[in-house]
Amino acid sequence: MSDRSKSPSESSAYTENAEKLQMDWYPFTNDEKEVILHSWKVLEPHKQALGCDIYEMIFNQCPEARKLFPKMKFVNSKPDRKSCEFSFQALRFVQVIEGAVMSLDNLPALDPILDNLGRRHGKLEVNGKFRTYYWSTFLECSICIFRKTLTNSRKFPDKDVDQAIILWRYLLRDVMKKIKAGYNADISNRMTALAMDDNRSFSLPSIRKGSYTSDVR
Repeated sequence: MSDRSKSPSESSAYTENAEKLQMDWYPFTNDEKEVILHSWKVLEPHKQALGCDIYEMIFNQCPEARKLFPKMKFVNSKPDRKSCEFSFQALRFVQVIEGAVMSLDNLPALDPILDNLGRRHGKLEVNGKFRTYYWSTFLECSICIFRKTLTNSRKFPDKDVDQAIILWRYLLRDVMKKIKAGYNADISNRMTALAMDDNRSFSLPSIRKGSYTSDVR
């Protein structure tokens, strides 16, 4: 059946199902999960350094992203890696990734957590600090640092690096996608609330004027 022959309700249901499918997690096989888990054993001992390397690369790629972290110290345009704020933010980011690794057998369980994280980022957008292209920057910088770390490790075979990175991209892409969904939902809710406030501010004077006119008559 072509889209042209669908009724409006059928087309709407088709669209909703398509959107739902787009939001589903990548269906990792057991073998693919093992590859991710094996690579994580190599990465996990260096969590803090990983996070710091990722954030430093992000700031190099997007210097404007520094506005997201007003308490973070920078020395010669580079983040102070000894700063408690920098270490905290870097580790927290990697812990989100770690949560996905630990939930490989039930990734949808992470949805509420990632949705909430995205909604918190929505507040930064309202304050003019967040840009949507940061999502792809975070993803690409994470993949780059992961590849570099695995390649430099003697504990991970060179022949397996490419496959591992492909799978990590699937996982991190979906993590970002879930966070972004919460972010978009928060922005949408805020825009709706602002529109309602504007409507009230426009309608109240007209109501008062109408009441005044009727009273005079």
